[in-house]
Amino acid sequence: MKSRIGLAIVACGCAGIVSAQTKAPPPNAKDIPVPSRTQIPAGGNQSLLPNGPISPEDAVRIAIANQPTLESTKQSIQAAEGRIKQLRAKLRPQLGIGGSYYSSRFVGDEPKRLELNVPNGYGASASLTQLIFDANHSSDLVRQSKALKTVAEQDFAKAKADLALQALEGYYIVGEAHNLVGVNERNVANRDSQLALARAKFNSGLGGADDVLTAQTAKGDAVIGLVQARTTEDSARISLLQTLGLDPQTPIMVGDSEARPVPIDEYDQFVSKSIDRRPEVLRAKASIEAAKFGARAAKTTTAPTLATNVSFSTSDPGFPGGGGGYGIGILLSVPLYDGGLTAGAVQQAQAVLKSAQADLTTAQLQVRTDVSQAYLAVRGAEQQDKAAKLNMENAKESLRIAEGRYKSGVGLFLDIINAQASLLAAETASATAQGEVYRQRATLQRAAGLLAP
Repeated sequence: MKSRIGLAIVACGCAGIVSAQTKAPPPNAKDIPVPSRTQIPAGGNQSLLPNGPISPEDAVRIAIANQPTLESTKQSIQAAEGRIKQLRAKLRPQLGIGGSYYSSRFVGDEPKRLELNVPNGYGASASLTQLIFDANHSSDLVRQSKALKTVAEQDFAKAKADLALQALEGYYIVGEAHNLVGVNERNVANRDSQLALARAKFNSGLGGADDVLTAQTAKGDAVIGLVQARTTEDSARISLLQTLGLDPQTPIMVGDSEARPVPIDEYDQFVSKSIDRRPEVLRAKASIEAAKFGARAAKTTTAPTLATNVSFSTSDPGFPGGGGGYGIGILLSVPLYDGGLTAGAVQQAQAVLKSAQADLTTAQLQVRTDVSQAYLAVRGAEQQDKAAKLNMENAKESLRIAEGRYKSGVGLFLDIINAQASLLAAETASATAQGEVYRQRATLQRAAGLLAP
């Protein structure tokens, strides 16, 4: 009985050895190569860019210098200066000159019966007028226009700050997309290495064909992810060029510069300084000044005016050798009834003033809200970035252990697949979290009025 059991054990052992030495057929799996990167032909005005990668400061400078959307806001300042010149002209002397030449001829057969008395020869005139008094109506209008010019300047400052933020966000988005390309390149390299490991185990008879097929499929997914990451980076770069006001064919590289933290020593003081710096608040204050001068001017819409005039004229036929006449006059205008014109102007101006005061309160509250939200967003992004980096290190360690176990024959290849997928997700999250930190810091700078060049 014992001899039969021993023979059975020996037979089973021999069968196991024969089975182990029988090599399974190789899997019919096709390798997926990494395609070359698609690029558009280089062009554009490359002289506008510095040599090598651009910095965040370069991005802001280039955008403000080249973005055409700023021009309309900038021209509003020129228009405001033109209005000031027009209104100021009324306070200055007005000089006018004129000249004429007369030549008359009789018509018909009997000229004596027409008894025409038309002078022949030259004529000239000159007039100088100066406003003396209009209850400061014209002066208040000039002051109002000066305040409105400040409003236009602050609108321009806000437009530049918004563009600066857009340029920084675009810059950091390109940087994040570039980092994600690196993440996917490492993922492809790791999948390729894991495919080689699965093939080596299969060729040695210690691994299955399904491991090779699984590894090959995982590499294919990694290649697809890399192509998508490249496309995303190229699209982000073109969007950045649009923000910078450059041709999309312009070759551009971004550096690895990080967004520096915004120093905040005392929060309430930081908010107060932010309110003082923000162009929206400065604009609202200038609007109030303009409304005050507008209200003063409205009260003198039909005020009496006093002006002086000096004139000279001549119609001497022998001019310019002849003589002429001179005159000095005082012009006084006293409106007696305006039909409610002044009252309506005052009512309208008072409404504009109250609206401007409400806009200032709204702007100040908006700054407090922007700073608070940006501050919390920065702190939250920094915490997520720290956690994402630690999670990435843990994912790397998990992959190392899974590969070691598989090489030792005590682990499954599926553990490597899952560990690599976790590492890809962790590295992607870390790159995204870092980019979010940079973008939120730029947003905090904008909220604090630190991006108004």
